[in-house]
Amino acid sequence: MVLERSSSPEGRSPSETPASRHSVLVLEDDRDVSQTICELIDDQGYRAICVGNGREALAVLEHERPCLMLVDVFMPVMNGIEFLRTVKARPALADIPRVIMTAANDHMIGVKEDVSVLYKPVDFEALKRILEKYCQPAPKTQQRNR
Repeated sequence: MVLERSSSPEGRSPSETPASRHSVLVLEDDRDVSQTICELIDDQGYRAICVGNGREALAVLEHERPCLMLVDVFMPVMNGIEFLRTVKARPALADIPRVIMTAANDHMIGVKEDVSVLYKPVDFEALKRILEKYCQPAPKTQQRNR
């Protein structure tokens, strides 16, 4: 289930598309959580691409190069840890920043996978700081106040 997906313009690689500098790939199987996170991202002026598992995310990454990936740990088909290991093994994808999202109380999970962790329920201010850290500023005309 890809909630938004667009191809890069012809003749450009995904890393050259202006929209990709402002897109965030969200891997989350819970539709309500996914919708909330994607709305928060959209409200900050970024384009959210929401998928329900790691395989769907890999398909999106064939055409998109987001500035950030937010990855739920527990998902069907391909869970977050399997996805992170697959991405890390692919040189073309390994440099895209990744942040794990989890409700689990395992404080070692980020250390084990060498990524940052965003705990659920997601704190809006923490998400905003992550977007500012990893993504280029969103165009001012698109940002909305919350």
